[in-house]
Amino acid sequence: MKDYIKEIIDERLSSQDNRNRVREYIQKFLLYILYKKKIYQSLVFVGGTALRFLYGIKRFSENLDFSLSYKAEKYDFKNILKAAEEEFIASGYKIEIKYDISKNVHSAFLKFPGLLFEYGLSPHKDEKISIKMEIDTNPPVGGGEEVTLYNSIFMFYILHYDLASLFAGKLHALLCRKYTKGRDWYDLIWYLTTFKGLEPNFVMLNNAIRQTMRKPFQIDRKNWKNKLKEAIDDFDIKKAKNDIGRFLENPGEIELLTKKNLYKLLDVSTRH
Repeated sequence: MKDYIKEIIDERLSSQDNRNRVREYIQKFLLYILYKKKIYQSLVFVGGTALRFLYGIKRFSENLDFSLSYKAEKYDFKNILKAAEEEFIASGYKIEIKYDISKNVHSAFLKFPGLLFEYGLSPHKDEKISIKMEIDTNPPVGGGEEVTLYNSIFMFYILHYDLASLFAGKLHALLCRKYTKGRDWYDLIWYLTTFKGLEPNFVMLNNAIRQTMRKPFQIDRKNWKNKLKEAIDDFDIKKAKNDIGRFLENPGEIELLTKKNLYKLLDVSTRH
């Protein structure tokens, strides 16, 4: 399976694009491992990588993000990492794993030394390509769960949130994150242009806000767009573009990330 990386690399593309492709292949293999070991039934796939694999958003992602399913009966992060490590080693990879289970969100970096050098993407033998895996062990209540059969290189089932719940997770990040993350704003443009009339799962969104904000506020069908407008007023567009650029399939799309476009898509008139 590891040798398939040779077929992924395209000499016509930049080193960054090929690195994104290799990382994405590793992400798919890890999801396949979770399916193969029947671990997927406890982990709800969320975040930008879920949008890419399930709905085809045209940006790459570094992380594999999950929420613990309300149906989960057994969960042991260390055992999950051990199973992943064994499968990667059996497939010919060198792998290093560092993890942290001290918080509600369990996290791990899976690093692959020598892989970029082996396939001509780095002159440095010891350079590592990595993916970060995060599992929210105390997710907000109310997310709708679905199972999808996914087929791209590997075929497997994915347990994930439904679209309205994924959208709620994105709005929570946009409204509550204390720093500018360009991927969030690019994703908002994608949501609003791809799914006309989509509304978030308000139950899940409000539960998430109550979990994370010292002074919670209520979001509903009448005010969610105006709340987003307030966030658009405040975010740093330059930082946003610097963050998202290296992950885009089409780098030219970065020019579409403007406050004017965001206001227009929300049907909110701007003061500027």
